[in-house]
Amino acid sequence: MNSIKQKGFISVVKELETYMIEHDLAAGDKLPSERDLSEKMNLSRSSIREALRAMELIGIITTKRGEGTFLSNVDDHQLFEIIGRFLIYSDKQKKEITEFKELLEQFIDRKGDSNRIIFRVYRLITHYERVFSGKEKKDV
Repeated sequence: MNSIKQKGFISVVKELETYMIEHDLAAGDKLPSERDLSEKMNLSRSSIREALRAMELIGIITTKRGEGTFLSNVDDHQLFEIIGRFLIYSDKQKKEITEFKELLEQFIDRKGDSNRIIFRVYRLITHYERVFSGKEKKDV
C-alpha cells in the first residue's frame, strides 16, 4: 500500500472513530449503513468499506449479514492482547499500569462511572490484567 493511500485509509478510520464518539456509540450499537456513512462523512463508499473491513479484522466492529454493522464489546476481541504483548513486557511497565488503574479507581469512586472515557480506559486496563495474569484464557 503506498504512502498516500495509507494516509487516506488512516484518515477514514479516524473519521469513523470520531463519528462513533460524537454519536456516543457503545458496544452493541448499530452503525449506519455504508451508504449513510458515505453521505454523512462525504467519503466514497469504497473508502468507508475498506476502513470498516479493517476495523472488523481487528475486532472493533462486527458485521452480521442482513442485520448490519455493530460496535464490538472490547472484551470480545483480542486487539489489546495482541498489542499488549508487544508493548508491555517489563515488570516495571506492568506495575505502572496497576498504579494507573488504582488512580482511575479512586477517580471513579469519587465521580462515578459517568465519565465514559475514563470508565472505558479502566475496563481496558482491567481486561489487560485478566488476560496477562492468566486468569482469562482466550482461544486463538
